[in-house]
Amino acid sequence: MKRAIDQLRAGDSCLERRDIEANHARLLARNALHRRFGYDSGAGVGFVLEKALPLCGHVLDVGTGKGRFVVALARHVPKVTTVDISPEEQRFARLEAAHAGIVGRIEFVLADARKLPWRAGTFDAVASWNAFHHLDDPARVFAEMLRVLKPGGKLVLSDFSPSGFRLMRTIHAAEGRRHPHPPSQFPCWRARLRDRSFAVRYFIGHHQEVLIAKRLTSSPRLSSQRLTINHQASRAMQIKHN
Repeated sequence: MKRAIDQLRAGDSCLERRDIEANHARLLARNALHRRFGYDSGAGVGFVLEKALPLCGHVLDVGTGKGRFVVALARHVPKVTTVDISPEEQRFARLEAAHAGIVGRIEFVLADARKLPWRAGTFDAVASWNAFHHLDDPARVFAEMLRVLKPGGKLVLSDFSPSGFRLMRTIHAAEGRRHPHPPSQFPCWRARLRDRSFAVRYFIGHHQEVLIAKRLTSSPRLSSQRLTINHQASRAMQIKHN
């Protein structure tokens, strides 16, 4: 006879069905509140994934949060690791992944994103959704994301758009709280990535800003220089043989 309380093991955590269901109910209630004010997190996640996919190989998600993004991401990629500094947030995300039936497809790592515990060039793609506005040192986290990205890999960055931040401010004000709203980093990110020979695409929709960048294996400038050198060498050989 099936046990009344179904226990799911994920890493060292023992997740009971009642905890899974309670966590999911809280997330649904929060999502419903957001929708009443005009923000649909499911639509926002879907918009980002629509622009980002396909993502191949091993993907790193920076900023686990409640798991909205990483749970959706795990349905589309072969392997995903998610990192967060908060054990409480990761427990919420692990419970939501268990509810979705995909907890075994996600590796949960507790670490400071300012110093990611992986070697350079570890991941085929690195993504972050609605996390950067919470960071004390976004420039350092951005640099770490680039460091662990493989040559030819894809970077996916998304945060609230100006309209999204206005909605979050309204929601939190109605609860007597304040929502962080730092200056947008997207113009700076786009410029820095292009300077580092990334092909960059930018989108805005569903109250999200989205930046998709593909790291080129070699820069167009260097490739052009190599072509010029090769052409000159070939021309010199022709002259010599003539």
